[in-house]
Amino acid sequence: MRGEGMSLFNLPFRRCTAFIILVAFVVIALSASAGDREIKIKIAEYPTSFDFNCPQGAAWEINGTMGKITAADQCQVVGALSARAVKRYHVMVLSASLDDNELIAAEQLKWQAMGMPLTIMVIGKEVYADDSKTVLIDNRRADAAVGVFPDKASAQAMVDKLAAQGQSSWIYEEIVSLSKGSVTLKINGQTMASGPDMILQPQQSVHLKKVEYGKGYSWHGYADRNYTAGRLHVRWGAFDSMDCVLSAGLEYVLPGVVTSEISAKAEIGALQAQAVAARGEIMSNLGVRHAQEGFDTCSEQHCQVFYGDSVYATEVGRKIVPTQGYVLTEPTGKMLSAVYSANCGGHSEANHLVWTTKPNPILCGVWDHQNPPALDLSEEKQVTDFIKNPPQCNCNNPAVEGGNRFRWSKSMTATEWKAVENQLAVGRIKNVTDIARGFSGRIYRITFVGERGSKTVMKELNIRKLFGGFASACFVADYKRDAAGFIISADFFGAGFGHGVGMCQTGAQSLAKQGWVFSRILAHYFPGSILKKMY
Repeated sequence: MRGEGMSLFNLPFRRCTAFIILVAFVVIALSASAGDREIKIKIAEYPTSFDFNCPQGAAWEINGTMGKITAADQCQVVGALSARAVKRYHVMVLSASLDDNELIAAEQLKWQAMGMPLTIMVIGKEVYADDSKTVLIDNRRADAAVGVFPDKASAQAMVDKLAAQGQSSWIYEEIVSLSKGSVTLKINGQTMASGPDMILQPQQSVHLKKVEYGKGYSWHGYADRNYTAGRLHVRWGAFDSMDCVLSAGLEYVLPGVVTSEISAKAEIGALQAQAVAARGEIMSNLGVRHAQEGFDTCSEQHCQVFYGDSVYATEVGRKIVPTQGYVLTEPTGKMLSAVYSANCGGHSEANHLVWTTKPNPILCGVWDHQNPPALDLSEEKQVTDFIKNPPQCNCNNPAVEGGNRFRWSKSMTATEWKAVENQLAVGRIKNVTDIARGFSGRIYRITFVGERGSKTVMKELNIRKLFGGFASACFVADYKRDAAGFIISADFFGAGFGHGVGMCQTGAQSLAKQGWVFSRILAHYFPGSILKKMY
């Protein structure tokens, strides 16, 4: 199955393929705070109901009916799903800048020769300046698909087939239509109104009960959260649940992101570097990650963690004021997606080896070391020595948060190894081969040879998930075998925590302790980038 459409753009590669256009031209308005920018952030998701209160009172509107909430009121929203979200699953093989015509044309010829013509999906939007006319950021990009399927399992089958051919791909989930349903507001047990959605305008803050966080991770749980400033929109979303979307100033959201992503006790240089990186991550992905869901970013690991108000957020907010409006750009002027991870393990990774994107020299990977050792971490013997006998690095500092994640080990039992075999579905594993590593030593391709065939897994996140959620894909293994030579268990030794691209948060904290200012820290992890004030 393939999606077809017509391009709105006069691009030279138009003759080779059909186009699906998913572009939304949206003006990001100024918030109440001059110089700030308003964003929409999904802060919670509830499948059936949730409780909340507004300590200073609020106004609400549902389907034209309006009312007030007092400080003493206990409120509940009850949802009733009437139609599930409809999705399609595209198998993507390329993500490129919209103006990178040469790369796109070359990829089209390559895939056409393989009998798999590409469909180009233009994703993202233009972000306008305060005059609503001048383009501040062009976040549009061209992603290329080789197939579209009605279910994720079919798309995954194609991903696996391409991996066996040495081709990297990923699944893009297109939201054809959001789920539908009703929301009913109850105040002190009394039903007030029902409708498709609800707008809540707190006088000052809203307190949401049992907000779910860390879904799919070991730290999964629920917590009550408080949010000051902004309007709350409750509507049905892409996962057959009610989404709570907060409209607020980016500079209000940022301190909460910084304290959720890095220690609030970090030195000011690290906090400010994190603020610039986080701001750039939000702005460079406007209209990209949640293009069809009605908001700009989410408060989970998928985008950036945001836990709302806290004493720490208020304190950090004051410290990061000097960075307001600053982002990193490429020499061309394009906004840089200033990604980061918890602990690089000693060397950061190149973007194109973690994601299927064009190599970016700013995100090429650097040593987190003042005097880099002469090691080639893509070579098995050298990366083994690097992991088991590590050099002194910035991120190997027990005095800062994350220093304990520099090295890790994991002994996998026979039962756990059997779970890996079940996922691979090639029977008992005889050999692990065809291991390809990036500049940081992270594995981006690995093949398992079993009694019923072989399977290749590509990209570091997929590899980490295969093994039950490893801290990173930079690891070596000692495999234990039975009398017939089949692997039955293993001991793993690894480096770092996270994908490793961009800024190492642990290393940044260590450098800040040495007196480095935020601009110097950013220049180290993003060589060739330009610090620019956007607003």
